[in-house]
Amino acid sequence: MSLVEFSPLRPALHFTPPMGWMNDPNGLVYFEGEYHLFYQYHPHDTVWGPMHWGHAVSTDLCRWEHLPIALAPDAQGACFSGSAIVDEHDVTGLFDGQPGLLAFYTCHRVLSDDPEDYEQSQCLAYSRDKGRTWQRYASNPVLPAPGFKDFRDPKVVWHAATQRWVMALACGQEIHFYTSENLLHWQFASAFGEGHGAHTQHPWECPDLFELPVEGAKNGQATSRWVLIVGIGATPDNAFGSFTHYFVGEFDGQRFTNDHSPDDVMMMDEGRDFYAVQSWSNTSGRRLAVAWLNNWQYANHTPEAGWRGMMSLPRELTLRATSSGIQLCQRIARECHEALTAVSQSIPPQAILGVGQYSVLTSLPLVSRGVLALTLTAGSRVALSLQQGDHQQLTLEAGEEDVALRYTRNGVNGQAAFDDHFTCDHAAGSVDSLTVTIEWWCDHGSLEILVNGATQQRAISQVSFTQAKGSVDVSVLEGSVSLLEGSVVSSKEAVAQEKVASSCTN
Repeated sequence: MSLVEFSPLRPALHFTPPMGWMNDPNGLVYFEGEYHLFYQYHPHDTVWGPMHWGHAVSTDLCRWEHLPIALAPDAQGACFSGSAIVDEHDVTGLFDGQPGLLAFYTCHRVLSDDPEDYEQSQCLAYSRDKGRTWQRYASNPVLPAPGFKDFRDPKVVWHAATQRWVMALACGQEIHFYTSENLLHWQFASAFGEGHGAHTQHPWECPDLFELPVEGAKNGQATSRWVLIVGIGATPDNAFGSFTHYFVGEFDGQRFTNDHSPDDVMMMDEGRDFYAVQSWSNTSGRRLAVAWLNNWQYANHTPEAGWRGMMSLPRELTLRATSSGIQLCQRIARECHEALTAVSQSIPPQAILGVGQYSVLTSLPLVSRGVLALTLTAGSRVALSLQQGDHQQLTLEAGEEDVALRYTRNGVNGQAAFDDHFTCDHAAGSVDSLTVTIEWWCDHGSLEILVNGATQQRAISQVSFTQAKGSVDVSVLEGSVSLLEGSVVSSKEAVAQEKVASSCTN
């Protein structure tokens, strides 16, 4: 698929910047009825540059109001990624006894003409007016540069058992933990990462840390565990590019202990475009998260239209006990379902499709959610095409008791960095049943897929560029498959827009 003159449409459901460049989500916090979304932002160009904190708020996670830039570079450096919390009891003394918002960010300071000659420190900003204006803390940095380069992306959380605040920091190939009682003075506690998970030439970054109950826990199993999320950037030794993996274990307020084998690499998403994951703080029992939908291998070279970059749909995270241990599972936030209703198409059951058979199940609006349940016989191989032709394809290969997944994507735009890496063909893990449910969300510029087995789940998120209405197609390459049920739901507004676009084209 040629994308040489492609001009992307703004997504209907996904967050995008008003103009310029956007990457990592930052400072996600819920406060007084509003979800705050900050993000790494370069307002003056559509490629990465001096980092600001862009800012938007929403009451429903779907409709966002853009606010003025919260933090901009100054003489001390650029404003890299971080997190935000509510100082509910004014332990900092910055809010005259009232609750207020705190933002922890990395100050990135280049020391010479060489952009790789830099130092990083952790700084604090605060807002007394629900995040509308921000002041830098007078005694910044709260954690000065430690003497090594990569020291960034502070994630601050409350640890109830020890009644202290914890900061998780990306430090080279490790996550370092610091603790504090007043959010202003921090002490080093421990490091985690050496010999665990994935390591490349790129340092670890964008940590997140939270505790969740375990669904399906049996007698003797833990009823809650801690999750540590870590991003891995794109480097020449990593053909996949940037990706997000996670650990499940115990955190005692000082140290994180991994429940799984140190060699296990548990991907949060098997797609190419799910990075810098962050979750909202202060959400009262729900763990909601969002990621940047892009890959550093080609992020600066994707099609743009005065803006570049989008966030994933908000996802609610849970932990589930499986035969392979406790694993992180995701579902698209219910608010997204509520925003996408009105026009529905049913996909009728089809008893059995055999080798060589092909079926167009339904048309597929450009902005829509679909669900398809199917059962494969052992040894079967089935290709599922979504959106336009072979632009994106998911292949399911059945073993005796499980189904292995593989996805492919095509597209070129004449720029080497994009053409060499955007087209892909990758394994995407497996799920533990021959009956699977596939849920997908299409929007302008993206395709997000959740595949569920009996207890296991795989997520596959991909940047996608197409302006032609597609269809859901199934091809049986080996064996046979039964289609149990399915549906596609889209909004009235999306259907109306597509009719207008179609009439203009014709």
